[in-house]
Amino acid sequence: MERQKLPNEILSVQFLVLSSYSSLAVLTLLPLFFEHLGGSPREIGFLVGLFSLAAFLSRPFAGWILSRIDSRRILRLGLLAVTLTTVSYFFIQSLNWAVILIRIAHGVGFSFFILAALLMAIFLVPADQRAYAIGVVSTGFMIPLLILPYLGEQIIERKGFFLFFLLASFLTLVPLIYAMGIKFRPVLRKQDLQKQELALKSAGFLRLIRRQRIFLIYMLTFVFELALSASFSFVPLLAHRETPMKAGYFFTALGLTAVVMRLLVGKKFKFWGKPGLLVPAFGFLVTGEVLVYLSQTNFLLGFTGFIWGLGVGVLYPHLTAMMVEGVPASEKAKVLGLFASAVDLGFALGPITFGWASQSMGLRNTFLLFAGLILVLSAVLLFGGRRSLFQRIQEEV
Repeated sequence: MERQKLPNEILSVQFLVLSSYSSLAVLTLLPLFFEHLGGSPREIGFLVGLFSLAAFLSRPFAGWILSRIDSRRILRLGLLAVTLTTVSYFFIQSLNWAVILIRIAHGVGFSFFILAALLMAIFLVPADQRAYAIGVVSTGFMIPLLILPYLGEQIIERKGFFLFFLLASFLTLVPLIYAMGIKFRPVLRKQDLQKQELALKSAGFLRLIRRQRIFLIYMLTFVFELALSASFSFVPLLAHRETPMKAGYFFTALGLTAVVMRLLVGKKFKFWGKPGLLVPAFGFLVTGEVLVYLSQTNFLLGFTGFIWGLGVGVLYPHLTAMMVEGVPASEKAKVLGLFASAVDLGFALGPITFGWASQSMGLRNTFLLFAGLILVLSAVLLFGGRRSLFQRIQEEV
């Protein structure tokens, strides 16, 4: 069955996510800059993870704000904060408290922006199109990985970090200017906003996460992002310590595969959106961790990115759609905020725990350790909670 055409606003949200994440795709190589300034694996992991930790801690406040203030306004303010903090990287000369403050402000700004963008995407389409719509929007996370980390590597090697940060700063201006000029129709009607107000009193975050299905999806999202963030942060360091390898091959293959999965597979095949796809997707993540451990050449590192892309292409849109499935419209903003907090917590703890472990075990061995960790955690959650995860849910209004 052919899907209905997505509204134009979804494509605008996708462009904003894509253009804003282009800067973050360049900054996936920040671990190289922190290493250049003398950072240890533990310090690098802490500074990389601090961005997402700040985003995680700001989520309850962001959800509260979005329940009261137009998401379009929050989206623009978040983009402005991202631009200002990205420019601030120019002034970093050593690993001190200023770096910590910049990372915190950057994480909070991006947290507000991305939560507003996802909320708009959720409300702009009917329930049966959400997995596909979120998949389209979330290609904005993947498309920049096709070329920008590779380009960033070349700039660092040939021109140094000044031009590297100049590129990252320029890329934040594009979505900011676009967001200031475009007009989005309101995604919430007055009666929806009144329902959101009631939800603040009736559905706190703790009450929501006590629901078994929401808790399981929250934990699966956390495990997924824990694995992804550790690889994003430490594959560049591993590649640059092994002179024949370039991290750009990993990121390009991962991004291309995930984009194809979300745009083509998500549009053409009826099985897209089914919870059963979570099982093989986590299997791809575990396999990808093992392949990073084995990688010695650019070819194998690129193939590893392809395997990662298969899992990443499935997990983000499916977990997002499952999180809001069956949830009343009045609670969707909070549930989406809860989902985003799982993303941020995983992205925060992934680099931090990986950095601490690799300080004593070495980078390669830590990838193998993470493969075992992801295998055990995902198996317990998927098979232990299979009745709740795979049951058919009716949409509530």
